[in-house]
Amino acid sequence: MKRPQYVFRPNLNDPQHRRAWELLQQMPSARRKEFLVQSILAAEQTDRLEKSIRKVVREELQVATLTGAIPRTRARDIIPPSAISFLASL
Repeated sequence: MKRPQYVFRPNLNDPQHRRAWELLQQMPSARRKEFLVQSILAAEQTDRLEKSIRKVVREELQVATLTGAIPRTRARDIIPPSAISFLASL
């Protein structure tokens, strides 16, 4: 039985492909296969984690009760209009 094969032909005009190619070239040739396997598995794990987080957030937002807007209170340390008028007249 032949092993499956995949040929990676990056488009070096694409910045992501170019960066991936540079990273792959930095690996010793004996470790490139393992590097690709680990990279693919890490990407898949990241996708699953993102989906899980999105699902939990959606579920929490469905049961959350949002209150109305918090009324604004007038600040006590506001500059008095007379001071503004004085400064404007300078």
